[in-house]
Amino acid sequence: MIAFRQVTPRRVSRPLRAMMLLLVLAVLLPALNASAAAPGDRSKLWETCGNNGGEAGLAACMAIINTRGIPARERANAYYNRCYHYILGHDYRNALASCDRALEDNPSFVDAWLNRSTIRSGLGQFDLAIKDATQALAMASNNSDRAGALRNRAAAFVRRGNIAESRADLDQAARLQPGDVYNFINRADFLLQLGSPDEALQQVARARATRATSNYSQQKMYSDIGLLHGKALVALKRDSEALPVLDALLRIDPKNAEAFALKSVALARTNNVAAARDALSTARRLPLSSPDAADVFREAEQLVREMDSAMAPRPEYPAQPSRERSNRVALVIGNAAYHNVAPLTNAGRDAEALAAEFDALGFRKVTLLRDLSREQMFAALRAFAKDAETSDWAVIYFAGHGLEMGGVNWLAPVDAQFKTDRDVRLEAVSIDELSAAIEGVRGLRLIVLDACRNNPFAPQMRFTNSTRSLGTGLARVEPEGGTMIAYAAKAGQVAHDGDDGNSPFMKALLKRLKQPGLEISMLFRFVRDDVLAATGRQQEPFVYGSLPSEPFYFRTAATANR
Repeated sequence: MIAFRQVTPRRVSRPLRAMMLLLVLAVLLPALNASAAAPGDRSKLWETCGNNGGEAGLAACMAIINTRGIPARERANAYYNRCYHYILGHDYRNALASCDRALEDNPSFVDAWLNRSTIRSGLGQFDLAIKDATQALAMASNNSDRAGALRNRAAAFVRRGNIAESRADLDQAARLQPGDVYNFINRADFLLQLGSPDEALQQVARARATRATSNYSQQKMYSDIGLLHGKALVALKRDSEALPVLDALLRIDPKNAEAFALKSVALARTNNVAAARDALSTARRLPLSSPDAADVFREAEQLVREMDSAMAPRPEYPAQPSRERSNRVALVIGNAAYHNVAPLTNAGRDAEALAAEFDALGFRKVTLLRDLSREQMFAALRAFAKDAETSDWAVIYFAGHGLEMGGVNWLAPVDAQFKTDRDVRLEAVSIDELSAAIEGVRGLRLIVLDACRNNPFAPQMRFTNSTRSLGTGLARVEPEGGTMIAYAAKAGQVAHDGDDGNSPFMKALLKRLKQPGLEISMLFRFVRDDVLAATGRQQEPFVYGSLPSEPFYFRTAATANR
């Protein structure tokens, strides 16, 4: 459950490399186009790009990138530094784009491969993180880079459940770079993933007592240590001890969403509900700082809800929970008859079954559509957006093929060909389009994606960009507040289509939709457990996003007989 924060920092952007970089630039920059900035100005830009975070550093790096005639490798350095600044701000989407550009200009940039493995883990794309760390390991020319690649790969391995591989990588990294502070940081992370917070605390203590021997970002290193320390204390329910540790962390890393969520948990447990609510509210406004943070968010939200409920005045007569909304609309799409790959067995049947259940639940309007082309999908979303604007609930369900490329999730229309990686943007529909269609809804916005199946387009797809790659399943998402996105299989996993009428996910969903009195968050938790049991723990549904404090019910206890 601990946040993954290891950018093993041997960066061009660090102070000890700044002078080396300026010496190189003194030779290279005079060769730039005469219309570029003066050499003195460029030196200042490089210093700001390399050493200043925030908007100033990002702007300086971009000014260098836009300098006409700049050599590709120097442009790669500027993109790399932008990537690193974005990582420090937990903005993984922009970090990934900058890192991709750095690798386009310099495919042998080991530090960029290391950073991209960190970003991939931050986005929950653990297969891709392992791939990038392995690439960095193959290219590394010194023990420091090799150890960094092994540690990054170990962190992704343990989150995939590959415990033996993770431990082996950590052991090898320690042999290559004995006494390095990140050996203890990553070992603490590993132990927390295994549920051993007491042992993790011992590693945290060793990390705090170890002086950094490499060109590490001090801010990043202490942020990593502080988060692990706070996480271990909260796991041990030593909440009073955890609060000052988390406060110290937030002073150096004020955009760490998981730290705020952990603080909310500790405050709620110490009966400071107002401060817990404020900390959770702040966490929700920040970008999700790690794939593990979702669990902490859920715990914080549950604790705040329970305390709010306990403090609420008791009515004279028992009150019915939140009313079951009748002004609900749904768009249900089942893409099964693909033109250029084998058809899906159950996608159409799943869509039909869910549409029928929504009708039975009293939805005002249910639109069921089958086997849509790209243009038909866009037309359906435009039409549904009008229905959604006047609704209390809007639900979009998609069953079919989906894929992740470059950190973006795409849904495949039945006419998709995807002959090259460039075709994905031209032939698929981004999940962001679904979110846009329901952004005008007054109440619940729900997207359900049973689109994490094996990607049959991958074997035939030609890649025009060596740094662009396909992920397994879908990538994790960070929807806006008030929106919930449910995956049939969590980020990086593949969902089963099923061979006996409906997919395991749809069977579980239909079963729980018929059960009265299940609040929506609990409903999807039951669905998760049902699918894990049905698939031998090979498929784990997952929910992303956060909802307001109002409870939402598909079927309240009052409609149990309907």
